[in-house]
Amino acid sequence: MLRVSRDGSEVWVQTGVANTNVVLAADDLAELATESTGKGPVTNAWTPDGRYSIITNTGDTYASVFDAKTYREVKRLEVGEGGSNIGFSRDGATAFITVARANAVAVVDMTRLEVIEQVPVGTQPTGLIVL
Repeated sequence: MLRVSRDGSEVWVQTGVANTNVVLAADDLAELATESTGKGPVTNAWTPDGRYSIITNTGDTYASVFDAKTYREVKRLEVGEGGSNIGFSRDGATAFITVARANAVAVVDMTRLEVIEQVPVGTQPTGLIVL
């Protein structure tokens, strides 16, 4: 999957076979960084303030929190196997991560960078919209 940063300056690409996150400059696609992720990275999402980007991994039990400026991993969040989509509360204080193989949504306190709850949902959740 790939996503363009909110300001349009970067493209973040998760490479499932190589298990990496590649950051490209949007204007010329120059490589800015390549960092290891978990197995089978799926997608990323930036916190509303742009400080962090979370990357989910379908083949691992954790999601990776990356510093959006340095592109380095700062924390691993144990969410369960099969993490897919990510959403944030409007204020950015809480992240929600669908975890397909756990049939749950992980709730993350973004000030502490900790999973605070696993909410059971239907079978293999993947999509997520936070209102």
